[in-house]
Amino acid sequence: MSIYEPIQSTDSHRHLQLRSPVTLEPIGELICANAEDVAKAIAKARAAQPGWAATPMKARAAIVERALKIVLERQDEIIDTVVKETGKARTDAMSMEVFSVADQLCYYAKNAEKFLKPRKRKVHGILGIMKQLRILYKPLGVVGLITPWNGPFVLVMNQAAQAMLAGNTVVAKGSEVTPFSAKLAEDIFRQAGLPEGVLQVLLGDGETGAAIVRGGVNKVSFTGSVATGRKVAEACASQLIPCTSNSAATMR
Repeated sequence: MSIYEPIQSTDSHRHLQLRSPVTLEPIGELICANAEDVAKAIAKARAAQPGWAATPMKARAAIVERALKIVLERQDEIIDTVVKETGKARTDAMSMEVFSVADQLCYYAKNAEKFLKPRKRKVHGILGIMKQLRILYKPLGVVGLITPWNGPFVLVMNQAAQAMLAGNTVVAKGSEVTPFSAKLAEDIFRQAGLPEGVLQVLLGDGETGAAIVRGGVNKVSFTGSVATGRKVAEACASQLIPCTSNSAATMR
């Protein structure tokens, strides 16, 4: 993963100098989104969500299919960025960050409409004569997405695509040591024609992630350490919002 060190700033944002774990050379300066930036992003996502939810599924799926083509066209750039920030072997970056992304984008673009279509269920007993039961899937609203350093591109792409196909908008934050790999997800979906505000990838650190969790989103999806996952789950429970957590001691 990239090595980072705080540097002095003259504004209200935290600044970090990033170095590649491969060469130890500087690879960029990270300006962390603060609480105000997070609030603006969530408000923007909230405003965009009704229009996006009203977009027909075929149109949403078409954007995901275009994103798939762009991933394949830009695969060398994706691999180069991931390798520079994580130190992964190129073969690992190819299989995990490109192949698996292409596979899931193709799969969900083709199957999301089937997965989310209304379903009829039988009502038990005598009530079945008089009642009908139908399951309808509706978007939650704004989803907060926090992902780790060791899957910096794949985890943003895969989880964001699924949330967006379901009609949600997404405010995401990758790890502070692999921010540019995560940011590629937003860039690719925008190139694919995704409307403004549907996916925003913020650059930042743990404080940025905490602001997303506490910022009024409708659900949080978190992948990272057990300790941080526990804090995220507790924060979501106190707000009575759902949380999906995939924690492991080896993740950041």
